Amino acid sequence: MIWVTWRQFRATILFGVLTPLLLATMTIAITKLAGGVAPVTGIRGCFGFQEDYCTAQTAQTMAILLTIALPVVFGAFVGVTVFSRDLERRSHVLGLTQSVSRRRWYGVRVLVVFVPTVLAMAILGCALYWAKYRTSPGSFTFMSTGESRLDFPTFGATGFVAGGYTAVGLMLGAACALAMRNTIAAMVTTVVVSTAFLALLPTQIREHYATPMVETQTLEQKMNDMYGGTPDYYRPLDSISIYPRWNVSADYVDRNGDAVEIDLQQCAWRAWPDDYRDMSEFETVAEYEEYSDRRMADNARIEIDCIRGQGAEAFETKYHEDRLFWRFQAIETALTLVIAALLGGLSLLLVRRLRP
Repeated sequence: MIWVTWRQFRATILFGVLTPLLLATMTIAITKLAGGVAPVTGIRGCFGFQEDYCTAQTAQTMAILLTIALPVVFGAFVGVTVFSRDLERRSHVLGLTQSVSRRRWYGVRVLVVFVPTVLAMAILGCALYWAKYRTSPGSFTFMSTGESRLDFPTFGATGFVAGGYTAVGLMLGAACALAMRNTIAAMVTTVVVSTAFLALLPTQIREHYATPMVETQTLEQKMNDMYGGTPDYYRPLDSISIYPRWNVSADYVDRNGDAVEIDLQQCAWRAWPDDYRDMSEFETVAEYEEYSDRRMADNARIEIDCIRGQGAEAFETKYHEDRLFWRFQAIETALTLVIAALLGGLSLLLVRRLRP
């Protein structure tokens, strides 16, 4: 049965396995030839092949975006077609009327076609992680406080979670094919549902894998960040963070810690009327700077009073530290594999209802 499945789907298997492996090989080769890259967490910045130093970064950006899309592509063109072709041609009747059980007929296809594709995608994700964070002689665990490995799309493309995404896409495609028995309809459904699922993970689900840390600022501190001011170099060391973090929410809150909707446009209108004096109206630069500083302080006070008048007492930012990357990878991979298993159970029920 395994040999028959291989003979029937060898082109599909090679497509599912070689595509991620070739992408990983090309990305690593380009990165190494360029001398490695600094371990920046984001994908923005350098893009293009005109400059030598942009080549590796551009290759990695394209590889990350392709890796995010591949689970959807494999779900539609591998997960669906492995079953829909036989169902439309009714060639599955031959298999189901032999001595092979329905469960084995389904399970062998999952084992021979789906499992190698999932493993290849997991290898691709780990290869991209190594290429992005471990190829520079000066690689280290953090780069700046601006971006985090937990954010989209870096998280889903670097690490073994790409294999979990692919498992969901493939099992969803198989379930759609068995339920609809129409290739085009099953493909469209798989693309829509799997895309929605992949969008749901970073926007609604991932932040709940751990209790977020909370940074609380007074309204005065928040306004100082907005208007600028003298940095506090004498804060306690444990209050200073130089590591990246993934911000999941940022809200003004009342004294009970509940989020408050603030009309910042109304506050800005009050703080910045149309009577601001131009520099040309002053005899010296010092006079203008004194006026500007005084006006800035007055505007900040007006905005603070306006925000406080709407019920806010502080500004809270909830975030996860970047060091949770591998923990979140394990949790999200386990979650996706459980969902894939549930889809597999649904497919088995649909297989039992197939009529020879």
